[in-house]
Amino acid sequence: MFAFVLVLVAISGGSWTVEPDVEVRVGLSGSAEVDLAEVVDRLARASGLTVEIPPGKVNLPLEGRSANLTRTMLSETLGPDATLEVGPRELIIRLAPRLLDADHRADWEQRIRNLSRRASKEVERRSRYGFHALASFRPNDPRRPTVCLIHGLNSTSSVFKHMVEPLETAGYGIVVYDFPYNRDLDETSAAFARDWAEFRRKWSETRPWSVVAHSMGSLLARYYVEDEHGRFAADITSLILIAPPNQGSGLSRAQTVLQTVQSVQALNGSKRTDPLALLGDGLGLAADDMTPGSAYLNTLNSHPRRNGVRYHILAGDVGYLSVETRRQIDARSSGKGLLGGIGRIVASGVSSQLDEITDGLGDGCVAVASTRLGGVDAPLVLHANHLELIRAPLLFPEPGPVVTMPEILKWLSADRAIDPPSR
Repeated sequence: MFAFVLVLVAISGGSWTVEPDVEVRVGLSGSAEVDLAEVVDRLARASGLTVEIPPGKVNLPLEGRSANLTRTMLSETLGPDATLEVGPRELIIRLAPRLLDADHRADWEQRIRNLSRRASKEVERRSRYGFHALASFRPNDPRRPTVCLIHGLNSTSSVFKHMVEPLETAGYGIVVYDFPYNRDLDETSAAFARDWAEFRRKWSETRPWSVVAHSMGSLLARYYVEDEHGRFAADITSLILIAPPNQGSGLSRAQTVLQTVQSVQALNGSKRTDPLALLGDGLGLAADDMTPGSAYLNTLNSHPRRNGVRYHILAGDVGYLSVETRRQIDARSSGKGLLGGIGRIVASGVSSQLDEITDGLGDGCVAVASTRLGGVDAPLVLHANHLELIRAPLLFPEPGPVVTMPEILKWLSADRAIDPPSR
């Protein structure tokens, strides 16, 4: 064995060195996110490859509950010969030298191209964020006033599919807003305000609009309307909030659990959804902000209602827990078994979370009491669950009657009659 080592040293000219790994360093944003387009660019340059760089930013989190999913996605895409290390301000990717030799170079190039392709696809998906005018939209036309529709958590504007036609038939032009639905709500709310102003400038719009918002989308609209920094431009006169979690929703965290499961399934290849889409739309940050007593809700609810804006609230009271079962739970807080266990949870101070799913008290996601807002008339309560209030096409493929439409059309008509011609 010793003789074999001497031969190797002799062949190498008297020295024997191990070729070091190639290090690729990519800086992180202030919120500890890495831009996937920059990762592709740096890897291609370090490898001497010509690869098409994604046409926009794709920021992925490297801190918080989503960090492990980001690392797993990158590790599985780049393969075992690329190791990741997250520093305080940068992502370090170490490439084994063998990746660049003749036997492995083609496979390595394919891995980088695959990452670039997926990032480019995600850039295209994210380009659909923002305000979009439907064919019925007529800027500055008093004969066809505009209604803006804003979706909620884990959703898209397609959730309003069954509401668009009745609104257009009644003479309204429609604009929809899509956004990454589970990112930090301070960030998303600020983006909504910017996108709103930019869209109206693009169309030279001067007339005020009405807004119909579902669930978490109601918070974005309120953030803009009740803004304390003067960004509100008196361009909303009617604000119709459907199942708004004004005081929060304890079940919002359940959405995070669902999203986490979807992310893991996507990483394991059991779903068609690319985990990039789930990571990019956020994982649990909005749900945290919708938890009762969150800093976001406390700040938002400390703002006064906006004079000149007419607020309307619709709530549903079809829950999944019968009143009788709820009574049994409340009565068995010291008992044994399932009901006793749930009862002890109630006794520990989270009874409101059962309100959200109790028939007559909540719509399965948001409690009627949580939709209330100081300075606004009590919510009009309809016998429907959270999705029936807008008849989301995910569960209701046929149009059917949308239970909220008569009230929405009545309020829009009444508010329109007293709206000024322009602002």
